[in-house]
Amino acid sequence: MSKPRYLYIDDENGSSEISTLNGFNDTKIVEVTRFNLSAFRNFGSLKKELERACNNNEFDGLIIDLRLDGAGEDRTEFNATAITSELRSISARGDIRSFPVVLCSTEQKIKQTYDSDRTSHDLFDYKLSKSNPEPDWIKISTKLKSLADGYDWIQATKKDPAEIIGINKLDVIDERIVEKLLNFSVTYDFTHFVIKNFFHQTNPLINERTLAARLGIDLDKTPSEVWERFCSSVLDDFRYKGLFAEGWKRWWADGLVNWFSNISDEKLAFLNAENRVKILEAKTGFQELVHASPLKFCTSSEFWSICEGYKVPIDPLEAFKIHTTADLKPWQESKVISLLAILEREGFVDRGLKPHHSEMERIEFIKKEIGL
Repeated sequence: MSKPRYLYIDDENGSSEISTLNGFNDTKIVEVTRFNLSAFRNFGSLKKELERACNNNEFDGLIIDLRLDGAGEDRTEFNATAITSELRSISARGDIRSFPVVLCSTEQKIKQTYDSDRTSHDLFDYKLSKSNPEPDWIKISTKLKSLADGYDWIQATKKDPAEIIGINKLDVIDERIVEKLLNFSVTYDFTHFVIKNFFHQTNPLINERTLAARLGIDLDKTPSEVWERFCSSVLDDFRYKGLFAEGWKRWWADGLVNWFSNISDEKLAFLNAENRVKILEAKTGFQELVHASPLKFCTSSEFWSICEGYKVPIDPLEAFKIHTTADLKPWQESKVISLLAILEREGFVDRGLKPHHSEMERIEFIKKEIGL
């Protein structure tokens, strides 16, 4: 679809909400219209109206404020979780088509309500923070378009699981993932699994920062146009090309390892960053790639992860697992944080980062070892 249409549902109608609408619509990527919640503040009437609008093809997705039961002039007696849960149930029964639902709220409200209710994490396709003073509307709108296009594509004709995740044969990925995919029948089962397990975690896919870390590349020092050309011309063969690929740039982790082995006869994980980049320069002809260096308090450049605090490469052996509410699958890797980020509390307040409780003893031991 050329320009997906989203309804924006919020109990408030102030300058922040108007800015959100304008931010989306100015991109010309998606069309966002405010929903008249004042006329449908009763749960039953809102449900009925959204069913009607969906069946009449009046929208392609919803952007919904978490606390519809907040202090706004159009407040309801229920929150976004309740109405979204009902819509997902109706869709699963086949009474309406499936569509993306995006959660929109302040960080404070998300921490108070959403984060503590783990069951609600399975309802929404994307979480948008109102607290960000300078949202990247192009990036966010691209994700929303990808979500709407993906939902439309997967429901247009019957797709097999391999086609949905953009591969030729399922036997090239972990059999436990295959088992999950083969057991799905409802559209949202597929969409939710891809977003939660492919995009939010490491393995079987990796994001751009992790890709650069494993190649030993410093993204902040390498010219962005060089990196973009390198990705598009050299790394495209193992780029993820399945459901929602236009909104989330990801690469197959095993594909990277196999590709590097094929061009160099070396094992990527056993090389330091400088040697990785030297091989890349020699084998690909790209001479402007800058190798990454270890963070303060780290010595290894055999990078395989990123520090979640600073979003820079780190050897996971020198890092610490972070606390997460997600239940990691056996094939997924823990996200980590550096000692420097822990000491400087980088991302602790604004992103809720903190070390996993099992790491506290090791953190204190290392601090004593280095005289802190």
